[in-house]
Amino acid sequence: DLNRFKKVYPYTPRRKVIKSVSDNGFTIEEGTITFTDASSGSYTFLETYSSAPNVVVTAYDSAGNDLVGVALNITAITTTSVTVESTANFTGTVNVQILQVGE
Repeated sequence: DLNRFKKVYPYTPRRKVIKSVSDNGFTIEEGTITFTDASSGSYTFLETYSSAPNVVVTAYDSAGNDLVGVALNITAITTTSVTVESTANFTGTVNVQILQVGE
């Protein structure tokens, strides 16, 4: 009797989608700092910020990979620049991403 069989579909949960909705604008900037056997460097912002923005830094060695072997510390952030220090001297670049929401 084929009427007794029913098709059972597996349960698939819906993924959560997190969205940020805001009426405020935002400013994003990206740049690099070149380290040549140095442990400190700074980047001057191209955009104008009303307060100290959020900054993320990532180190890459001279071969272009992220196996630098040093840790980066942001020592100073102002409305015009950021200063980055590493735990040891290295040769490579530091990518800098700057974001400010509400400007």
